Amino acid sequence: MSHLENSGLKRIVLTGAPSSGKSSVMNELKSIYGKQVALVPESAVVLLSGGFPPPQHTELAEIRAFQNSIVEVQRGLEFILPHQNPEAKFMVFDRGTLDGAGFWPPGPEDYLKQFAIDKSAEYRKFTDVLFLELPTPEMFGGVNNKRFHNYQQSLHSEQQLEKVWSGHPGFKKISATPTLQEKIDLVSSTIKKIMSCQG
Repeated sequence: MSHLENSGLKRIVLTGAPSSGKSSVMNELKSIYGKQVALVPESAVVLLSGGFPPPQHTELAEIRAFQNSIVEVQRGLEFILPHQNPEAKFMVFDRGTLDGAGFWPPGPEDYLKQFAIDKSAEYRKFTDVLFLELPTPEMFGGVNNKRFHNYQQSLHSEQQLEKVWSGHPGFKKISATPTLQEKIDLVSSTIKKIMSCQG
């Protein structure tokens, strides 16, 4: 049993393609719940923010190096964050280790094999999976200083991510909405329902 499985907290992972709204949702949850929630940042963003160079989409060796680093950072965050947030009643993760499958060109099954990821073990880390659907091309957030996916690349990642996460018993798909705020409200409402089933 992993450290996370033994933590006794509700553990919710947010997943979805780049520009699906995860970061905005995380900011809203911190505003609503404060110390009641332990927020686990996206490992890729942690690395990129620290100066790790983004891999070129055509260079598999660079992508492999990046994904290896993401896996190590993710595992470290999973271990440290519960210790540092003793007042938290639940944890929300901006992606999990399985999310690497959405950004590995050879596909999800090859990702699990190449990086020695046990999908069942990863499923057990989380009580619920909230899959945020990508917005329409017109509502797509474009590229920020830490993002390097265009719409078509994000759409492909979405398909791969849904494939790898949809078998989780707590999988819940959050559909695209006309505005980002509506999606934030929908996720917040879903989390309130999850928390009401505590125990």
